[in-house]
Amino acid sequence: MTPVPRRVAVTRDESLDGPLSSALIRRGLEPVACNVVFEVPAPEPAMLERAAAALEKRDWMVVTSQRAVAAVMAARHGRPLPPKLRTAAVGEKTAAALVTAGAASPITAASPGAIALIAQLRDEDRWPGRRVMLPRALEGGRELADAFRRWGASVDEIVAYGTVARPRAEIVNAWLAACPDAVVVASPSAARALVQAVGAESLRRLARVAAMGPTTAMTLTALGVPALVPARADFDAVADLLLGATRPGA
Repeated sequence: MTPVPRRVAVTRDESLDGPLSSALIRRGLEPVACNVVFEVPAPEPAMLERAAAALEKRDWMVVTSQRAVAAVMAARHGRPLPPKLRTAAVGEKTAAALVTAGAASPITAASPGAIALIAQLRDEDRWPGRRVMLPRALEGGRELADAFRRWGASVDEIVAYGTVARPRAEIVNAWLAACPDAVVVASPSAARALVQAVGAESLRRLARVAAMGPTTAMTLTALGVPALVPARADFDAVADLLLGATRPGA
């Protein structure tokens, strides 16, 4: 049986009192910082601001991260989301961010990831002609946009933020200093940056590799690193996964 890891590398750009680190600490694990990417603003802020201001003319907004919600709300300069706007989110934490922003009853899927949300949304509306805003990361996936277009909706894909890999030497130094037993990889861009810096074999030697969602897990698998995925896309679930799961194939 695979031993429970103790030192867990956190690839999110957060402090050690951040939400993932706090979830790990509550379970007796030791988070160690290994930030591999950092967030940058939307490359076209004027376009994001126009799209955010036009939400009153949209039927839906569908988001895949809390960062996307925060970027849209910043572009709306504190104005809450329109009361008639329907919303959906990948994950309960992102749905909670929508509620804080003024959304009523965001739709989520029972399992994490864009594919599960697509299946959930298919029969939630008559999509032909519906106007949907999709604020996303610069490197974000296109599954949601493709699905809505197949259903006949009018889709506004807006880049709300981007992520940039830290210099390779910084990532390598942070990894060596962390000396982790396990790692939580928070996004596809983090997966690519980490594997490019330290190599897939460094991750395969760990007790456990956890991905925050199925898209990140698929990216890791494509890079030669099997990864575990929590049942829910939230920090408590991934911390529980590190305690209770075995490596794929174990």
